[in-house]
Amino acid sequence: MVGFEPCGCPGAESERAEREREEAERRAREEAEKRRRDYERAGIKPRFAVAESPMAAGIMEGVREGRGAYIFGPVGTGKSHLASAVARMAVDEGMRVRVTDMPGIIARLKGTFGTQASEEDVLSGLSRCGLLVIDDLGKEPPTDWTLTQVFRVINDRYETMRPVVVTSQYDLKALGGRLSRNGDVDTALAIVSRLSEMCAKHEMRGADRRLHGQG
Repeated sequence: MVGFEPCGCPGAESERAEREREEAERRAREEAEKRRRDYERAGIKPRFAVAESPMAAGIMEGVREGRGAYIFGPVGTGKSHLASAVARMAVDEGMRVRVTDMPGIIARLKGTFGTQASEEDVLSGLSRCGLLVIDDLGKEPPTDWTLTQVFRVINDRYETMRPVVVTSQYDLKALGGRLSRNGDVDTALAIVSRLSEMCAKHEMRGADRRLHGQG
């Protein structure tokens, strides 16, 4: 029987090690590029593509069990960073994730006007994904129409027990007042009530990190 024994001379060993190193680097680049595309598809902004937080693991544990998070606090305290860190973890676990904000939801809904797409198509995508992240809820006072759309998304996820992670400058009581500024108190309170039941509350404190050069 004729066999083959790999050469064990120093030159051959060095060549094999180099090939293995190059192959490992190629695989790492491909994996990094795939993660980048996955994050981009989920709506994670490039600024937060490597976001990490010690709080993210605890929130993600709740997400796996169908429980969301309401992250609130002043401007610049890391709310979006934390929410993005959770979104990254969910994407890495293979969950279908959508990261958006209220203006983004409004723009996508209005973008269906006069097209073959429908509001239901947009709302279905937001309602049915594994994890929905809504950034800066309450930043812009909504009209009654847009408030109704937000309620539809939150209510559907409430009824189907799918988690949502929300960031806001306002605690839930203040959010109710903010959302009802145009008079639709009942819908605003219905949103707040559902978020209160669906989400663990996480208050972010401290000075504006951006003003102090912390990103």
